[in-house]
Amino acid sequence: MKNAGIILIALLFLMFFSCKEIGFKNKHIQSAIPVNFTIDSVIEEDFTKLMDSITVKYSSQLLVFPTLKDQKLLHTIYEKDDIKDFSKEGLKKYLEAKKNELYAKLKGSNKLVHLKHLQKWEKTSQMNLKFNKNGYLHIQYYESMFVGGVCNFYNYSEKVFDLNDNKKLALQGITSISKDKLSEMLSNNIDKTTMMQQMKKYDVEEYNALLAEKIPVADNFYFDEDNLYFHYNKDEIKKGYSIGDIIIPVSWNDLSGTLNIEFKDRMKIK
Repeated sequence: MKNAGIILIALLFLMFFSCKEIGFKNKHIQSAIPVNFTIDSVIEEDFTKLMDSITVKYSSQLLVFPTLKDQKLLHTIYEKDDIKDFSKEGLKKYLEAKKNELYAKLKGSNKLVHLKHLQKWEKTSQMNLKFNKNGYLHIQYYESMFVGGVCNFYNYSEKVFDLNDNKKLALQGITSISKDKLSEMLSNNIDKTTMMQQMKKYDVEEYNALLAEKIPVADNFYFDEDNLYFHYNKDEIKKGYSIGDIIIPVSWNDLSGTLNIEFKDRMKIK
């Protein structure tokens, strides 16, 4: 039974991997959306019984940008080669097709038909607007898979797009600081996070283990008026730690002298 469980989890991981903690709240959400920039969304929600032993609660949501016309930028935002129609109707059809594709894979899996106990699964994916100001658009991508009380996989991806240049913003577009120096700052700042302070109280051993790690520079970054933030998913800092995702801030003051002049001017950083 143990081996069967491992095979099942591996199958699910390959089928739907990308997940994380539902209900993440970000205090840095901005509401200053330009008048000429329209944002909408499409949602596909469903609850179904796939077979006698499996029920699935499915929820998937995509943002829609009717006023964005640059096809290359849209492909970068959605990151799906099979999306050809970026209209609201086109994205709605895409979500429905992906849901049906998932159901078909599950129904066709020989490894799942042998399950006898009732399994209640949840599959969630979301695109969330977090920041839209000064020509910078920050979108958070979230996916999770909850498998009948056995496992909860989740993953966050943070991306910032420069709407002036119609491309994804690279870290070099913000700061020229070296990765080694930035890694040192992140290692110094991790102890300031709420997550680490909680661990310090309730799990001193794991707290000390994370504190001793050299923090890599994550691809998941975003910013607001005060800080540059790096978002780490589970296992990205240290393999096997049980705590969830961690967001480490680096202040603009710490990056003084390394900021890109155009970026600094657009964000009005003093």
